Amino acid sequence: MICFPIKGVPTLFIKGFTADDVQTILEFVRRADSNSKARTRNVLFIDTPITAPTVEAVHKLKAEGFRVIFRDHHAVEGEPASDRDRQVINATEKLRQHLGDDCFITTRGLHPACSTLVTVGEFKDALAIVADPDADGLTAAMKAVGIFYEGMDEDAAKLDGQPSLQVTGTPLSQLLAKGVATLPTYDPQRPDERERAQERLFAQWVSAVEGDQRALDALQVGVTTYDAAVLASHEIAPGAREVAPGVVLADVTETPFFDVGTLLALLEKRPGCRVTVIRKGNGPIAALHGVQYSLAVAKDFQVEIKLPSLLPAHARSDPKGGIISNLSFLLHVSEDVWIEHILPGLHKI
Repeated sequence: MICFPIKGVPTLFIKGFTADDVQTILEFVRRADSNSKARTRNVLFIDTPITAPTVEAVHKLKAEGFRVIFRDHHAVEGEPASDRDRQVINATEKLRQHLGDDCFITTRGLHPACSTLVTVGEFKDALAIVADPDADGLTAAMKAVGIFYEGMDEDAAKLDGQPSLQVTGTPLSQLLAKGVATLPTYDPQRPDERERAQERLFAQWVSAVEGDQRALDALQVGVTTYDAAVLASHEIAPGAREVAPGVVLADVTETPFFDVGTLLALLEKRPGCRVTVIRKGNGPIAALHGVQYSLAVAKDFQVEIKLPSLLPAHARSDPKGGIISNLSFLLHVSEDVWIEHILPGLHKI
């Protein structure tokens, strides 16, 4: 959980996947209400995963008299390809029923960045904002309260896209992308370390966008670390191997320091590469199962290859079960799921 005010509006960055997340959201909004000098009881949810716990939090906030406005770009496009897609469709319908005109859920194809779902300063008087803990959620929340610069929407779309594209925006957005790329990996022995580092990074970047020179100087430190990680990626890439037709895997379990975007870009340059896989010893699934396989579909093949279709029909996105699946072109699984379902499925594509 990441929480800090943006231009005076309390903002919570959270996924909304568990019952604990529901309680965190409720307590956050209630606390904001008790301390509020806002002229409204409006709560904006933006870029928030469309899940059953999110629906529950929205329903309970409405019951307590808050006005909830929900804006997101994760609507399922076309026919559902997995049980996760069906869950999103069901949750989307419930949100629309609960909120009516206050619910606007569209697709990434139409709105690549959630910042395009708000106007500058539209929610400057909001009681609170709940957003996804990534660069897309951050930029959307900033624009909603009135912090904006020319090109932010385009930057936000790149920051929310393929890892290899995230550092191709304006110099200002590159500071954020490179800072995110060098955050400490999740450590189950110190579970809060990454979140606290990410919270500092987000707050520094907000200040930098507002013109704080000290914040800009602090962000430059991350650039030096990023450059070293890029060099490490170039050393790792030649050792990658093809494990199925068009599927290139890099094993980084012994070399955890690298830049994901750079490594993926190098792997995608392999002739015929359609899917990249990184086998690593860190991440939420690795913390529970020892190893994590992170798959990404190369940009040119994202229409035809839907990674969730490789999962069993009723598989759930849950790290405890060895699966994280929120987007059709990204998938994270445990070694058991990889061996039993994913690798055989990749051979059939």
